[in-house]
Amino acid sequence: MRNIYLIIAKQIVEEAGRIIREARETNTFSYEFKEDKTPISNIDQQVQDYMSKRLRDSFDIQVMGEENCEVIDESQPYWAIDPIDGTWAFITHENTSAINLSLIEKGEVMVAIVYNPFTGEFFQTEKGIKSYIGMLTLPLRENKTVAVVNFKPERSHPIVRSLNQLFKEDKVKKLTSIGGSITYSMCMVAKGAFSNYIAYFSKSANAWDLSAACLIIRNSGGFVTDLEGVDIDPIHHQGYIIASANENARDDFLGMINPLLEEKTSE
Repeated sequence: MRNIYLIIAKQIVEEAGRIIREARETNTFSYEFKEDKTPISNIDQQVQDYMSKRLRDSFDIQVMGEENCEVIDESQPYWAIDPIDGTWAFITHENTSAINLSLIEKGEVMVAIVYNPFTGEFFQTEKGIKSYIGMLTLPLRENKTVAVVNFKPERSHPIVRSLNQLFKEDKVKKLTSIGGSITYSMCMVAKGAFSNYIAYFSKSANAWDLSAACLIIRNSGGFVTDLEGVDIDPIHHQGYIIASANENARDDFLGMINPLLEEKTSE
């Protein structure tokens, strides 16, 4: 039965991706800023409305999404949607936005999809099985050491200075920040493009923020933890997240970054 959920959800997400691509290719979208100063485009709402209707028509399951989030009963199964994760990237014609979709039951992620409609990368998994990009099993390549670290810049936390220090000391071979969707960056860890990814949530994440990417990474043999190496709650988490390709990449990176962050914050 779960596989039927994934098959139908995949069709819905792919059509949502077509809507996003066409809006950007024709430059027929508008945007404004929400109270938290983050942008929202008319396409965010259009895609969420489309996906919500299709999911409700296909399944007798609740649906919640980032835009105009409806109140749901979390004790019952529900779909969580982020129609465009990385709206800034969508607006500025970067190719690092993604659609997030997950099916959650009793606090566990059962089905997970992250789709970049501009690159065509379709990441998917279900509870208890491997993660895939298209038909290929993840990861596509192994990252046994801390080689390439991607990060989300933060104004209020000393991530950048600490990572630059590791790079100068040749402990990190490559340091990058691709911006855009956090979940797309996390899935690039699952893919094998990055050994680690670090980001910070100043407020509690929502179900649509991390849940899909967390399951995709974990089912590819990776980890999503806090700075202590403890697995995060994929539905409600606040603070740092460290996405790591495997156990070695996790332990080595945490062993390097924690002393530096402690040193910087004590200054």
